[in-house]
Amino acid sequence: MRYRSVLSPGAKADISSAVRWYQRTDPKLAFRFLLETPATLRRIERFPYQFPVIEVPRDIKDIFRRAPLKHFPYSIYFTLYRDVASVRGIIHQRRNHTVWMDRGNGSY
Repeated sequence: MRYRSVLSPGAKADISSAVRWYQRTDPKLAFRFLLETPATLRRIERFPYQFPVIEVPRDIKDIFRRAPLKHFPYSIYFTLYRDVASVRGIIHQRRNHTVWMDRGNGSY
Protein backbone atom coordinates (compact mmCIF):
# COMPACT_ATOMS: atom_id res chain seq x y z
CA MET A 1 0.00 0.00 0.00
CA ARG A 2 1.25 3.46 -0.84
CA TYR A 3 0.62 6.23 1.66
CA ARG A 4 0.24 9.94 1.07
CA SER A 5 1.92 12.36 3.43
CA VAL A 6 0.07 15.24 5.08
CA LEU A 7 2.08 17.87 6.92
CA SER A 8 0.69 19.55 10.00
CA PRO A 9 1.01 23.34 10.29
CA GLY A 10 3.76 22.74 12.85
CA ALA A 11 5.71 20.51 10.45
CA LYS A 12 5.45 23.17 7.75
CA ALA A 13 6.71 25.75 10.23
CA ASP A 14 9.62 23.42 11.11
CA ILE A 15 10.64 23.27 7.45
CA SER A 16 10.43 27.05 7.08
CA SER A 17 12.48 27.58 10.21
CA ALA A 18 15.22 25.19 9.07
CA VAL A 19 15.33 26.74 5.59
CA ARG A 20 15.68 30.24 7.07
CA TRP A 21 18.54 29.06 9.27
CA TYR A 22 20.33 27.38 6.36
CA GLN A 23 19.80 30.43 4.13
CA ARG A 24 21.66 32.56 6.66
CA THR A 25 24.49 30.02 6.73
CA ASP A 26 24.67 28.97 3.08
CA PRO A 27 21.86 29.31 0.50
CA LYS A 28 23.05 26.13 -1.24
CA LEU A 29 22.44 24.19 1.98
CA ALA A 30 18.93 25.61 2.18
CA PHE A 31 18.28 24.44 -1.37
CA ARG A 32 19.64 20.96 -0.60
CA PHE A 33 17.48 20.78 2.53
CA LEU A 34 14.44 21.66 0.41
CA LEU A 35 15.30 18.80 -1.94
CA GLU A 36 16.02 16.23 0.73
CA THR A 37 12.90 16.81 2.82
CA PRO A 38 10.44 15.73 0.07
CA ALA A 39 12.76 12.84 -0.82
CA THR A 40 12.45 11.56 2.75
CA LEU A 41 8.69 12.09 2.61
CA ARG A 42 8.59 9.93 -0.53
CA ARG A 43 10.49 7.20 1.34
CA ILE A 44 7.89 7.42 4.11
CA GLU A 45 5.06 7.19 1.56
CA ARG A 46 6.52 4.10 -0.07
CA PHE A 47 7.97 2.21 2.92
CA PRO A 48 6.69 3.70 6.19
CA TYR A 49 7.31 0.57 8.25
CA GLN A 50 11.06 0.70 7.65
CA PHE A 51 11.28 3.50 10.22
CA PRO A 52 11.39 2.68 13.92
CA VAL A 53 8.60 3.30 16.38
CA ILE A 54 9.56 5.83 19.04
CA GLU A 55 8.56 5.96 22.67
CA VAL A 56 6.06 8.66 23.56
CA PRO A 57 4.37 9.50 26.87
CA ARG A 58 1.61 7.14 27.90
CA ASP A 59 -1.10 9.76 27.51
CA ILE A 60 -0.47 9.83 23.74
CA LYS A 61 -2.30 6.92 22.18
CA ASP A 62 -0.88 7.10 18.65
CA ILE A 63 2.14 5.15 17.45
CA PHE A 64 4.81 7.47 16.09
CA ARG A 65 7.77 6.70 13.87
CA ARG A 66 10.96 8.64 13.18
CA ALA A 67 12.49 9.02 9.71
CA PRO A 68 15.90 10.70 9.65
CA LEU A 69 16.96 12.85 6.72
CA LYS A 70 20.05 11.34 5.08
CA HIS A 71 22.37 14.37 4.94
CA PHE A 72 20.92 16.73 7.53
CA PRO A 73 20.57 16.33 11.30
CA TYR A 74 16.77 16.39 11.20
CA SER A 75 14.14 13.71 11.68
CA ILE A 76 10.55 13.54 10.50
CA TYR A 77 8.04 12.35 13.11
CA PHE A 78 4.88 10.78 11.72
CA THR A 79 2.02 8.44 12.44
CA LEU A 80 -0.02 6.28 10.07
CA TYR A 81 -3.81 6.39 9.63
CA ARG A 82 -5.25 4.16 6.94
CA ASP A 83 -3.50 5.47 3.79
CA VAL A 84 -2.13 8.71 5.29
CA ALA A 85 1.25 9.39 6.87
CA SER A 86 0.51 12.35 9.16
CA VAL A 87 3.68 14.32 9.72
CA ARG A 88 3.65 16.07 13.09
CA GLY A 89 7.14 17.53 13.21
CA ILE A 90 10.51 17.88 11.49
CA ILE A 91 12.93 18.40 14.34
CA HIS A 92 16.69 18.84 14.64
CA GLN A 93 18.17 15.70 16.15
CA ARG A 94 19.88 17.60 18.96
CA ARG A 95 16.55 18.92 20.21
CA ASN A 96 14.28 16.91 22.43
CA HIS A 97 12.13 14.93 20.02
CA THR A 98 9.04 15.57 22.15
CA VAL A 99 9.06 19.29 21.22
CA TRP A 100 6.39 18.67 18.58
CA MET A 101 4.14 17.11 21.22
CA ASP A 102 3.82 20.48 22.98
CA ARG A 103 1.96 21.98 20.01
CA GLY A 104 -1.47 21.07 21.28
CA ASN A 105 -3.74 18.42 19.86
CA GLY A 106 -2.00 18.25 16.48
CA SER A 107 -5.03 19.21 14.43
CA TYR A 108 -4.45 19.60 10.71
